[in-house]
Amino acid sequence: MPQPRAETGATLRKTSYVAYEAPHTFEMWAELDIAFKIVGGLALFMFGVTLLRETLGKISGKRVVRILERVSDNPVKGMIAGTGATFMTQSSSITVLTLIGFVNAGMMSFRQSVNIMLGSEIGTTVTAQLVSFNIGVAFWPLVAIGFFMRMFSKRERIQHIGTVLFSLGLLFLAMEFMKDGARPLTTEYPFFRSLINDFGAIPIMGILIGAFIAGVTQSSSATTSLVIAMSTAGAVDLGPGIALVMGANIGTCFLELFAGIGATTPAKRTAIAQTIINIVGVAIFLPFLAQFRDVVTLTSADPGRQLANAHTIFNVIVSLIFIPLVGLTVRLCEKLIPDKPGETIGKHFFDDEMLHFPQAALMESERETLRTADKTIQMIRLSKTALLTQNLEDAKRVETLEEEVDESCRSTEDFIDKIREEELGNHDRIWRVKLLAILTDIERVGDLASNIAELVTRDVMNGVSFSESGKADLESMFDLVDETYSTAVKSLQMRNKKLASVAENLEDQVDVLERKLKASHVKRMRDGICDPQADTVFVETIRNLERIGDHADNIAYDVIMDT
Repeated sequence: MPQPRAETGATLRKTSYVAYEAPHTFEMWAELDIAFKIVGGLALFMFGVTLLRETLGKISGKRVVRILERVSDNPVKGMIAGTGATFMTQSSSITVLTLIGFVNAGMMSFRQSVNIMLGSEIGTTVTAQLVSFNIGVAFWPLVAIGFFMRMFSKRERIQHIGTVLFSLGLLFLAMEFMKDGARPLTTEYPFFRSLINDFGAIPIMGILIGAFIAGVTQSSSATTSLVIAMSTAGAVDLGPGIALVMGANIGTCFLELFAGIGATTPAKRTAIAQTIINIVGVAIFLPFLAQFRDVVTLTSADPGRQLANAHTIFNVIVSLIFIPLVGLTVRLCEKLIPDKPGETIGKHFFDDEMLHFPQAALMESERETLRTADKTIQMIRLSKTALLTQNLEDAKRVETLEEEVDESCRSTEDFIDKIREEELGNHDRIWRVKLLAILTDIERVGDLASNIAELVTRDVMNGVSFSESGKADLESMFDLVDETYSTAVKSLQMRNKKLASVAENLEDQVDVLERKLKASHVKRMRDGICDPQADTVFVETIRNLERIGDHADNIAYDVIMDT
C-alpha cells in the first residue's frame, strides 16, 4: 500500500503551523491581559477617588469652604488649611482651581492663595500613604459593607459613610488589579521592566514620563498610586519610581495653567505660582536623588511604602522650604504677570472655576444673592427719599442700581444652573432650587423699587405733590416695608427661622396698613385735601410697596422651610 507522503507532509506542515501560531496568540492575549489590568485598575482607581471626593464634599464641603475663606496671610495657617482642604477634596488640582476662582472673584488675595497652595501639596500625599498599605483581601468587606449601607439605609449620613467605605474598597481593589497586571513584567517580560527602569533611571526622563501620565489623567494621586502598585509588584525600582512621582507633581499643573487663561491677573498668578513651586521643588531635589533614595530606603522594607514615604517627604520638605519664600514667589509672579490697567476684579462673589467644588459654588452663589439683596434694600430707601423729597438724583440712582441687580440676578441664576447637583447632598440640592426662587423675588423687588423711582421722574417732578398727611402715610408704609424686607434678608443671611417668622408677621402688618392707607387716601380725596393728580402716584406707590412685602414673605417662607 503506497504511503501518503504528500498528505503526511501537509498534515505535518499544518500541525507545525498551528503549533507555531498558538503560543503567539497566547502571548498576545497575555499582553492584553496585563495592559487591561493596569489601565482598567487605573480607571477604577480614578473612579474611586472621584466618588470619595464627591462624598467627602457632601459631608464637609461647607466647612472646607469656610476654612479657605477665613485663612489669613500667615503661611503656616494657610498651609494647614490647604492640607485639610486637599484631603477633603482628594485632589490638589481641585483645591488650586477653587483658589483660582476665589482670587478671580476678589474674595482672596494672591498671597493667601499661595499659602494654601503649599498645604495642598501635603494634602495630596494622604491617598498615596493610604493605598500603599497591604490590607490583603479586606477590600471585599469594604466594598460589600459600603454598598449595602449605601443602598438600603434611608438616612443620608449612613449612606455617605457607606459610600466612603465603598470608595476605599474600590481604591484597594484597583491597586490589586494594577499589581496583578504589573507582576508578569518582572518575570515573563523582563524587556518591559528593563525599558521602564532604564528610562526612569535617567531622572529627567522619569520626571517627564511622570508629568505626561499625570497630565493625561489629571491626577497626581492616580499616577503616584500606579507607580506604587508597579513598585510593589517589582516592576519599577525605587530610584525611577521617585523620578516618576516627582514628575506627577508637575503634570497636575497643566489643568491649572489652562484655567488661568482668560482669568484675572491675580488668578493667572495663582496658576503660575503652583507651577513654579512644583518645578523649583523638583529642581532642588534633582541633584540629590541618589542620596534621597538612600534615605527613603531606611523608612520601610516594602517598596510600595518606600515610594509613598518618598512622595510625602518630598512634598512636606518643599512646602517647608517655600514658607519663608512666599513673599519672593509672590513678587516673581507679579513681575511675570504685571497688572492690567482698568482690570475689574471681583465683579461677583463667584467664578466658574469654583464649579469644580460644587459646595463652594453654592455658598458663593448665596453670598452673591445676599449682596444683590443689599442693593435692593438700598433701592427701597433711595426711592423713598426720591419720592418724598422730590430728589431726581436718588431716582436716577435707583434706575442705575436696577440694571446692576438685573445683571447680577441673571449671572447668579446662570451660575447656579451650572452647579452639578448630583455632587450635592440632599439638603443642598433643595437649597439650590430655593436659591433660584429667592433670586426671582429679589429681582422683582428691584423692579418694584424702580417703578416707584419712575413715578418720581414721570409725575412728581412734573408738579404732582402730596398733602402732609399723605406724605406721613407714605413714609410709614416705606418704613414698615423696609423693616419687613430687611428682616427677611437678614434671616436669609443668618438662616434664622425666628427672624423669618418676624418678617412674616411684619408682612401681615403691611397688608393691614395698605388697606388702612387706601381708605385714608380715599377720604382725603373726597374732602379735597389731596391734589387729584397725586391719586395715581399714591395708589401705585402703595401697591408696589405691598408687593415688595409679598416677596419678603416668600423669602422668609423659604428660610422657615429650610430643613
